[in-house]
Amino acid sequence: MRLQEKIGVRRGGLLENTVMLYILQFSNMALGLLTQGYQMRVLGLDRIGILGAAQYATNFFQILIDFGFIYSATAKISRRREDKQYLSQILTCVILAKALFMALSFLILFVFIAPSLADVSQVLVYAFYLISVCTYALLPDFMYRGLEQMTTITVRAVAIKFFATMMIFVFVHQPEDYFLVPLFTALGNLGAIFFVYIHLFTRVGVHFVKVSWRDVWTELKDSSQFFLSKVAGSINSNLNGILLGAMAGSTATGLYTNADKIIGVARSGMSPIADSLYPHMMKHRNFSLIKKAMLLVYPIILLGCAVVFLFAEPLLVLWLGEEGAQVVLPLRLLIPVAVFCFPNYVLGYPTLGAMGLAKYANISVVFGTVVYLLGIGLIWATCGIGLVPLCILTSVTEGSILAFRLVVIVKNRKLMGTSGTTP
Repeated sequence: MRLQEKIGVRRGGLLENTVMLYILQFSNMALGLLTQGYQMRVLGLDRIGILGAAQYATNFFQILIDFGFIYSATAKISRRREDKQYLSQILTCVILAKALFMALSFLILFVFIAPSLADVSQVLVYAFYLISVCTYALLPDFMYRGLEQMTTITVRAVAIKFFATMMIFVFVHQPEDYFLVPLFTALGNLGAIFFVYIHLFTRVGVHFVKVSWRDVWTELKDSSQFFLSKVAGSINSNLNGILLGAMAGSTATGLYTNADKIIGVARSGMSPIADSLYPHMMKHRNFSLIKKAMLLVYPIILLGCAVVFLFAEPLLVLWLGEEGAQVVLPLRLLIPVAVFCFPNYVLGYPTLGAMGLAKYANISVVFGTVVYLLGIGLIWATCGIGLVPLCILTSVTEGSILAFRLVVIVKNRKLMGTSGTTP
């Protein structure tokens, strides 16, 4: 019996897509928390800071390689999901474009970043993180999201993630082993690629086909607005770690990395609803689902944020050991990010995209980036770059994005007048 039949989920529907995304995100969340606590105890705060700085830096490469295809390609596939030739063309164009960006990313890494690193082990850390980013980018998740068939990619990705997690426990035993952490992630992604493409070719019936560079350029052009938004968003979420690593040291970076890991877990718990709503809303424009998501899910999220805020110290000590107590303040300062995150997700591309206002979802992120960069300038000129002001600024930035989106939706609420119905 198939997994979706066991849990009573109809194949190819919104509920299946949401459940599968939750399984995928929950596995990443649980296994990530497990390994982070182990790494903290084995590697120490300084090594965690080095790993965090490398990951924040290579996250920019991930944005470049993805180039917004997760939104543009997903929407196209959702609209023409029965046309296998069209789907094959989209797959080929997207993967070719990503391959070009991968080559550019490695060039930037070894020409501009590697010479500034302290030793070979740090170069390996950055290289392995970039390899893991590239292998993950090759997974055709945009295809399965657009088809609303996330079961296949979820089962394989979870199995490979479990393998990578076990390898960390088996082989990482001392601080000098820290470069193995991104290596096992990259190896796990390679395994997922192999099995997912077998299913895509043999069961879905989508293959690589001959395309022109004009076709590739069209995909790049259609994704460019989402890319600019993702770049802006990546500045907001990743520059903190880079600035702290460069100006406040690896200890401050390690503290921020641990606090940000908790916020990342919160994001992982919220994003599947928005990720599954997006292709559904683009096709059906059922705005009542947005209202239900806000009324039913958001109160639970607010309660969870309150619990974490109040019991931060015992939870962090349990997770990270005695040094976890140092993470309490930055975590509490970042809690508003989790509070604003869910409405930002749901009111972003699922709502604004279905209203025909996707550009404002992108503009809102750019607006948040402007707020963030102005804040960085103010902090630099007054109190100096430090952990506490950057955490406060991050929460203010997330709130500004939400305020922008709410204003746009309220001003254009008449566009919600014609809603589709759930199929």
